[in-house]
Amino acid sequence: MKILALSVAVLFFMASLFGCAGIDKAIREHQKVAHEVNLGDSQLKTLRILLPTQRSLRQNQIKPPERYLEGKDTIEIFYMRSQRQPDGLTTDDEFTPYLFKNRILTGIGWQQLGGAKSQGQVVPSN
Repeated sequence: MKILALSVAVLFFMASLFGCAGIDKAIREHQKVAHEVNLGDSQLKTLRILLPTQRSLRQNQIKPPERYLEGKDTIEIFYMRSQRQPDGLTTDDEFTPYLFKNRILTGIGWQQLGGAKSQGQVVPSN
């Protein structure tokens, strides 16, 4: 019985390590290519550069894109994992938003969105 409990604990530990490794890889990959993206770029060009950086993330580690109309303009926001707080939460401040108006990149970052709605909790190191 103790062996089973220990095995389950080890599996959960290994799964959590894999999750962090996937996030860290996505962050590193994003940092490598973020400078290639410029305001005024097309949505297609931008996403061809950025989306591959996010492949190592699991579904619960991403922030899905948003889309809405503003008058006759289509606004789309894609979020790229660019930071991590080691608190076990997935919060807005761990992502960089890329804003498109009619498929043209018009904003990078939280400025145009009024700031991140949720923030990670700083975990003190012992």
